[in-house]
Amino acid sequence: MPRSKRMQGLSILATVVLAAVTIGGARAERVAPKSESKLGTPAAVERLRAFAKLYGYIRFFHPSDEASAVDWDRLAVYGADKVLAAPTAALRATLDSLFSPIAPTIRIYRTGRAPSPLRPALAEYRGDPQVEVVAWQHRGVGLGAGGKYLSARTHRGTEVQAGGYGFGTIAQSVPAANLRGKEVRLRAAVRAEASRGGQGQLWLRVDRAGKQLGFFDNMSDRPVTAHEWRAYEIVGKVDDDAEQVVFGGFLAGGGKLWLDLFELAVHESDHTWRPVELKNPGFESSASEIAGWSAKSPGYLYHVEGGGAFEGGRSVLIESETISVREPLFEATPALGEVLEKPIGAGLSCAFPVALPSVGGRTQPSVVAETAGQFRSLLSTFDPDAHATARRAGAVVIAWNVLQHFYPYFDVVRADWDAELTRAIRGTLAARSELDFYATLDLMMAALRDGHASVNNQAIATDLDGVPLAFDWIEGAVTVTASRVPEVVPGDVVVSVDGVPALTALERTEARVSGSPQWRRVRALRKFGRGKKDSLARLVLRRDGRAIKVHLVRGTRDIPAEARPDSIARLADGVYYVDLTRAAMPEITPRLSTLAAARGVVFDMRGYPKDSGEEVLQHLTDTPIQSAKWNVPRILYPDRERIAGWDTTGRWSLEPEKPRLGGKVVFLTDAHAISYAESIMGIVEHYRLGEIVGQTTAGTNGNVNVIRLPGGYSVRFTGMKVLKHDGSQHHLVGIRPTVPVARTRAALRAGRDELLERALQLIPG
Repeated sequence: MPRSKRMQGLSILATVVLAAVTIGGARAERVAPKSESKLGTPAAVERLRAFAKLYGYIRFFHPSDEASAVDWDRLAVYGADKVLAAPTAALRATLDSLFSPIAPTIRIYRTGRAPSPLRPALAEYRGDPQVEVVAWQHRGVGLGAGGKYLSARTHRGTEVQAGGYGFGTIAQSVPAANLRGKEVRLRAAVRAEASRGGQGQLWLRVDRAGKQLGFFDNMSDRPVTAHEWRAYEIVGKVDDDAEQVVFGGFLAGGGKLWLDLFELAVHESDHTWRPVELKNPGFESSASEIAGWSAKSPGYLYHVEGGGAFEGGRSVLIESETISVREPLFEATPALGEVLEKPIGAGLSCAFPVALPSVGGRTQPSVVAETAGQFRSLLSTFDPDAHATARRAGAVVIAWNVLQHFYPYFDVVRADWDAELTRAIRGTLAARSELDFYATLDLMMAALRDGHASVNNQAIATDLDGVPLAFDWIEGAVTVTASRVPEVVPGDVVVSVDGVPALTALERTEARVSGSPQWRRVRALRKFGRGKKDSLARLVLRRDGRAIKVHLVRGTRDIPAEARPDSIARLADGVYYVDLTRAAMPEITPRLSTLAAARGVVFDMRGYPKDSGEEVLQHLTDTPIQSAKWNVPRILYPDRERIAGWDTTGRWSLEPEKPRLGGKVVFLTDAHAISYAESIMGIVEHYRLGEIVGQTTAGTNGNVNVIRLPGGYSVRFTGMKVLKHDGSQHHLVGIRPTVPVARTRAALRAGRDELLERALQLIPG
């Protein structure tokens, strides 16, 4: 077809498609029948499922310019709200109204029928030298972080944040001596133009004696997204042993954030708020760019701007630094004219192209610019925080889709992820509080069996504190391993907490933890006994055959450490101990000559190591050694179908270093060792650099990726696949000991470390 005819056909098609679209979805806003408009009904769940499926296909795989320009987080909430309000009979029209303004080539049709053909067919552009083919390529999935994970469209520049996803913050501190025991209030004016999941936040932190954390609030549950100036505040109590109060504001992720007119005040006994003197609170000082403030974060730029301030003549601007990626991420790409057909539920299916022609710098067919602009404007005026249920549903839609299309371990986890979408939607619609919804997200992530998977919302998490005890699962019981209170001692067995049998309480927590069985138990034991801050934990313990009742106030998440030797210690003549979870390389380096001459060295890897792990290994080998490869999937198609290979370039390559440790080497490890620790232990295992004493590691490795969700939630997951050196499975398997050792309560009560004792037995006299 000649170019002029073809363009005319596309213009007509766009007009026809848009004629069926009413911005805001007038048809979708019809009042639903009373029986069907109730939240939580099977029909409502099925409508949200259909919206979720279509959302993921279009967001991550439909390459139109209009779709790439939309605020997808806001659309998730807006779309959930419209779908919940619409009757099932109007679902198709509702979905049309939501997606046609940004993806005019998609077709939504009744399952079992053929989708209407796209005229003119996109394949007719093939071979035209003036046509660029635009398609999505995903290396993992880019969620604003850059680095190893990146998503980009071919023939389109993709802006990614320099230095990866982080925080651009300004900070100032004041002494706490005159503020102890009192409330303080931080206020500031803020406005934001965030992008790529970015958001603005104020923060206030109280630093206590002994490097303990006191009050902390960073507005994670109420982030700043408004484009106009608004006043925000944080109020909290200063601890009696506080040393300083630190505060400021930050931009998380991408975009711009303006801050002005900071005010810190203390609540006095006469019920008045007395201002605390700050340095340059309104950024009016001309002494330097941001006098009085600390302002330095990789990947962010800081300016003091004149004009447009909230008050006075100046404000501070934090702006993410971006770089443009224009080259294809890899060679493979979908073919022009390739159309996918996918069922989405509720009796509907969708068809959409995964590659589009670009003519004159715009993907075709293009939406009328005014129409697309009106739709984006409509989304910008929608307030997600005013629609709590839709906001929560939108968060599920986003998180579920990222994992559905990009989580690399479904081949070994084999979770019924489709069923998890239904469960998560049901839980969301039944939630009566943010704590209920937090539990819903926890349960969804637990199904991944990913030791990195977690849900965070600082405002909710700060309400849950624990007791000053550490626990382990020893000889079939929850056992105290460390204590900060005299009435509880190591070796005590926990019978119950708040009247609930200890095993029952532990298993309830494990149900919300993701990962291997050994890692789930470690995480659940860390959280064992947690509850509402300042509430009373009623423990029944067993010691020497008798029951002991103890009541402890929940007021900490700082778990006491078990007794170990000093981080670097001489245990016997010619035998040394190095705890790699505590000793960093600057502490180890001066001792290397001594360690090299020793007849034996025990390295403790029961936990997460400092930055010394891989450097120590260089002193245990005469030949170059490598870590296992990090495998990042190359994805072109949804549902993890037809993966276009793996990016396998990432790994450590370590050269031998002098001095060489010549004695017997033993590593201690257990299920507390995860991720970075397992990279180190994987090298030890493969190259047989020493005996491995203890228990199996956590079974999770690889860099995490982070999904920012509406409502201040964030979700972490492992974005790459790590196998053992021989290509076998590491995920859920971990590094197994060459010398297994199980702990006993008798040794614990006697103050003995059985793993360390067994390691010493392996060192020749």
